[in-house]
Amino acid sequence: MKQLIANSVLCGLMSISVGCRKREPEVKVDAGPPPEVAAELLNNGLGRVPGAVSRQAARSAIHWQPWTGETLQRAGDAQRLVFAVIVQPGQPGYQEVLKAVESDPAIVRTLNSEYVPVLIDGDASREIGLLTADLCNEIRVPLQLPLFVWMTHEGNPVAWIPLPETRVDSLSEVFDQSHQMVWQMWKHERKYVLQNSAADNASRRERFLQRKLGRAVSEQPEVDVVRCLRQLASMYDPFSKSFDEAGGIFPTGAMDLLIDGAGNPGLPSEVRERCLATASGLVSDLLSSPMVDALDGGAFASRRGQSWMLPTFHRDCVVQAKAAAAFFNFHRLTGDGRSLDTAKGLISFAESSYRTDDGLFSIGLNYRGNQEGWMWGVDEVKAVLGDEDAGWWIRATGMKELGNLPSEADPMRIFFRENSLGWKQSVAEIAAEEGQSVEEFQLRFDRARYKMLAAREMRLPKGEKDNISHAGASFRMVSAYVAAYSATGDEVYREKALKLLEGCRTVFRDGPRLKLFKGDAAPSLAAGRAFLYGLALQAALDVAAITLDDQWLVWSEDLATTAAELFTGDGFLKECPDDARLIDVDVTDITMLFDDSTAGLIASAESRMTPAGRSLVKSFSELATPLTVFALDRPIVFTDILTAVLAREFPRVLVYGDGLSPEMREVVALADVRTVQRRHANEGDGVAAGSVKLVSADGEERVISTPAELREALLPSRGK
Repeated sequence: MKQLIANSVLCGLMSISVGCRKREPEVKVDAGPPPEVAAELLNNGLGRVPGAVSRQAARSAIHWQPWTGETLQRAGDAQRLVFAVIVQPGQPGYQEVLKAVESDPAIVRTLNSEYVPVLIDGDASREIGLLTADLCNEIRVPLQLPLFVWMTHEGNPVAWIPLPETRVDSLSEVFDQSHQMVWQMWKHERKYVLQNSAADNASRRERFLQRKLGRAVSEQPEVDVVRCLRQLASMYDPFSKSFDEAGGIFPTGAMDLLIDGAGNPGLPSEVRERCLATASGLVSDLLSSPMVDALDGGAFASRRGQSWMLPTFHRDCVVQAKAAAAFFNFHRLTGDGRSLDTAKGLISFAESSYRTDDGLFSIGLNYRGNQEGWMWGVDEVKAVLGDEDAGWWIRATGMKELGNLPSEADPMRIFFRENSLGWKQSVAEIAAEEGQSVEEFQLRFDRARYKMLAAREMRLPKGEKDNISHAGASFRMVSAYVAAYSATGDEVYREKALKLLEGCRTVFRDGPRLKLFKGDAAPSLAAGRAFLYGLALQAALDVAAITLDDQWLVWSEDLATTAAELFTGDGFLKECPDDARLIDVDVTDITMLFDDSTAGLIASAESRMTPAGRSLVKSFSELATPLTVFALDRPIVFTDILTAVLAREFPRVLVYGDGLSPEMREVVALADVRTVQRRHANEGDGVAAGSVKLVSADGEERVISTPAELREALLPSRGK
């Protein structure tokens, strides 16, 4: 049974869930061997653990241990509970929480002497990151990280409590109250704690099973995906510039789905027009907001509150790659020049900020706290730029003497007289107002921007660059390069995509399997989860599409086969391979919780591989690809799988013959990689050399022999 224990913290309420029995005769602990504390537990053990999260904590005075079976065994031998802290690199506020923990000598002593402290990277051990949502739901609190979890050496959670960055001031009180209760229970009722936590975990497994069995699947996905597109488009209000239910993250998933809907000729024209209008409004709002940094061009991961005017000022490589791809795709559809310039800037920012020494990409953990350091007063801008440039800068970024944040973004007026920076005008518009040509003004614009950037760097704390290559971030950048090539036709981007994917296949491959980091590590720390295979499939299929090189299709088929072997459970899409699992719960990923979902990525791969004659293993496909009825109520958190369903139910396939001219081959390569699939013609296809056949969703076939005709057929909505 469980008991919720509330601790009053400032103005909020924090809760922990613990196993606690009713008043019954005490369960005696069986006599056994005395505790044996391994030498490894007397020091910080993260020095050689891969990943930036662990490397950052390797210098801590806390004796952090890696998330491995050996650590759990040592906890059992020492007769101690594990104190685990689960963090997400994409939510870097955990760094402030860890800093506060390390700064409290009493907490450090308690952790080192009474527990086995373990730091868990919820991105690397992704099943644990996903499990945090269910644990928070069990104690009826919203998902917040980091999550403190007391667990047994058998991997069974005993108690847990979220402690986000906003609660760091109450750390000592919350930890002490929780520790005293849990530790006393462990000291006096150890056998009961072991039994009860095991029983709770068994109940958890049963709930997950019932959830799986009760998952209803759409019986008419072709109709329902159109319904979801209409619903998604209706969530946007162009007057208030709000996007209902979108949450605070950069809405790349919604952008991708709307762009694909707007460009798919198989959809009703009314739906396509609504998708295009919503996508256009959303893109315009983002490009004129501080979500894309006015000084260095990088995108921020999320916003505070309901307005795009106040970002969280956190970013990583994944955000840059996904945002760049979305803006490139919008340019490909509409020809919008500002989207193109922004997307190129995002690629450049990612290359300068996250490219590692071996030519791959890190996830990026350079957390730059201090919200005020990112904000500007009008007088501060005048002091940096002088009278010559301050006027147009203030006007073009929408700065105000009393601050430009709307009340919903800053209801407490914490940032009174402060301004966030977003370009309300393009360089061309500012130049026209200044009476200069764009070429003349660009130099002036760049000088002012560099001055402001240098001034901001002086105000913000310096951070250590993440130079650890990360497979997920690297595969994301492959797909961003592919989107760049598809939108621009620039051969440089295609070469970058190909070179990066070749590097990924070399560095992150362990036989037929994938790993998250370069080098060897325990499977629980670095073995590729199902999500990573989905990203790799996406990258391989992307490069196959723009190179028309079948070797990448072959590799994608190999990846899909390996994934089917590792992640097909008993009617269950497993996130974690069996040899990496330390908690006895099968975790699946069908909802966009921290990123795209595994189901969405696999479904996308299936929608692209099947037209090419390389279908997924049937049992694996049936687990990942169905459209659940949950998506019909909240399409915003299922946009990835809806994108896959749209491509599957309204497909376009290019069947190309031999002997394509360079011009024709280029148009085939430049077709949208997600919604237009390529396949080499077979003898029975009736495609003459030098020609292609475009097969539409309704089965209509059209043979095309000129590049101009094919280009128009692939982008019917552009310019209309």
